[in-house]
Amino acid sequence: MDSAIVRASLMAATLSGISNCLAQCITCYRSNPHIQASADIPTVLTTFVSAVRADFDPVELLRFFIFSLLVCPPNYLWQKWLEGRFPGYVTKDVAGKREEEVGGGDGAVMGKGTGRDGDMTGDGSLKKRAVNGGGGGGEKGEKEAMTEDSTPAKPATAVVEARRRLNVLNTVIKFLLDQSLGAALNTVIFIAGIALLRGSSLDTVQQNVAEGFWPMIRAGQKLWPMVSVAQFTVVPFEWRTLVGSCVGLFWGVIVSLMSTPGVKGKVE
Repeated sequence: MDSAIVRASLMAATLSGISNCLAQCITCYRSNPHIQASADIPTVLTTFVSAVRADFDPVELLRFFIFSLLVCPPNYLWQKWLEGRFPGYVTKDVAGKREEEVGGGDGAVMGKGTGRDGDMTGDGSLKKRAVNGGGGGGEKGEKEAMTEDSTPAKPATAVVEARRRLNVLNTVIKFLLDQSLGAALNTVIFIAGIALLRGSSLDTVQQNVAEGFWPMIRAGQKLWPMVSVAQFTVVPFEWRTLVGSCVGLFWGVIVSLMSTPGVKGKVE
């Protein structure tokens, strides 16, 4: 397996585990009215730690960790396919002006003149007089030539500038595919996968998907479209997994705490 996929999967699983730990801690806090009613900070901390020790479910944490390990590789390949099929940026080589000898025109580059050795235009006249001993002869002529033009001649080269430009059409296509097909598949896989890891029957899994699909889709539309736009326009491909996992850390807490009827039972 590609090392990049392994790193992305481990990172996603770790952050998913952290989000589940946070969600369980928040659930413990919300389910204990004594903690919320007390104004004594040491008492609150002591009661909270006791509640977490009593109610924390390491098996649930393991489920989320395993689930992320399983679903991250397909998601990574999905994003890689989207970027390969619809690249967000195109690079164009733009030819600039030609660099010529010491800022001269064609006569300077080609050494052209008027036909008389002492009346040549451009740098070619100076160089030729210096070589032939003109302008005072020998060493003196060479010094005069170097005084008037001490910059060595440069060959004519084409300056090529690479420009990256956002492909708006490809970005829109990726966004629509990711927020329609990608979001739907990920939602079904999440609901069904967590239920199967809990040992639910296929009938229960089907019922959970039917009840929880649209509420979770609506909840996801409040966050992931903005993340998707930022991913496809600003974040380089190699960093998208990290950014998505960091956002997923908070999203995992939200999902774990969702109180929408039909969803809470599948997440908790």
